[in-house]
Amino acid sequence: MTHTIAWSGGGIFFTAYHQGRYLAKKGHHVTLACISRKSRFRISESISEGVKIVEFPDLLWGRARSGWDIWDSLLRVARFIGNDFDIVHGYESRPVVSLPGLLLSKTGHRPLFFTWADWFGRGGKGQGRGHIMGKLTAPIETFFENNIYPKADYCIAMGEPLAERARSLGIPKEKIGVLLHGCDPERMRPMPRDEARRSLPGLSEETIALGYLGVLRPENAELLFQSFRRIASRMNRPCRLILIGNTKLNWRPYVPYAYSNEIQETGWLSYKEINNYLSGCDLLLLPLRKERWTDNVWPSKINDYLSVGRPIVSTKIKVLEPIFSKYNIGKLCADNPVEFADSCLSLLHDPTLQKTMSVNARFLAEGELSWKTIVSVLEQHYLRILRNRS
Repeated sequence: MTHTIAWSGGGIFFTAYHQGRYLAKKGHHVTLACISRKSRFRISESISEGVKIVEFPDLLWGRARSGWDIWDSLLRVARFIGNDFDIVHGYESRPVVSLPGLLLSKTGHRPLFFTWADWFGRGGKGQGRGHIMGKLTAPIETFFENNIYPKADYCIAMGEPLAERARSLGIPKEKIGVLLHGCDPERMRPMPRDEARRSLPGLSEETIALGYLGVLRPENAELLFQSFRRIASRMNRPCRLILIGNTKLNWRPYVPYAYSNEIQETGWLSYKEINNYLSGCDLLLLPLRKERWTDNVWPSKINDYLSVGRPIVSTKIKVLEPIFSKYNIGKLCADNPVEFADSCLSLLHDPTLQKTMSVNARFLAEGELSWKTIVSVLEQHYLRILRNRS
């Protein structure tokens, strides 16, 4: 179960969906509950790559349409109470996930798993972004995070920082596992840079192209654009910053007019088009203002960066340090424009290191961080808990 809208409500829907489709490939029957894209009253079903997707109506609107509706919760219980599931797996702890999950687990004596992927409670994402909704719900989020995850038979943390938080709640270490968001190396494939550029408008072979994928938060926009200005001013070749996909932000107030022509925004793209744009970039960027929650939450866009095999420059955050250290896939730096730009510039002047990092990134995407590998580990957790229950 997830608290997000089907296909458009955030990364955790795709975490659940990709895990589900790989479990389906292994012969398991998977049902994924989520919030309907449009309906407020009707439940709808569809099948995608072996996963039955059940979309539940939600009476709320805007930011509140994200896992708070008791009507949605009751409908999930009514729909699933008599089903013969072997396992109940909730992704995050919001009410539309945790309340039906707990009830279905207890009434059917089924093992209960929770995946903890984000930090919503006090000091977390909602408050950090200054949203009114986040500030209002922070005490409720904190209550659910502190009281729901300890009730799981097994808690899966998306990164070691959240595993540390789980242990601090008294969850025994043998009931905690770490599984990150996965890469999709079958759909996202590296292409030679110049070949990719031939399919992209107005991007010549001599242009330095820096890419940023997906939603751009206001708190990170200033860091991104100030870093780009510094890079562009110090290169003796044309530079372009490409905002790939839907940024959900009017970025122009952050950019001086003199640099606005060097920034390209693509808008919504297909998977193939995203693949081409990412592959056509020299570096892929992940600028994050370092806050308590960003330090602990896995940024899922990095999985697409890894899949196309391009060097990455990112703010140094706790959750990313292990893979950057182990695999040498890019550079981590402080969250200020000088150091971020200097890290990019040092890589741009070192094509040999770029090539090494590209190979390492793809190796990681095909191996430890592939959905195939991650789901094999998840399946073993399921089977072990089921054996212990029998």
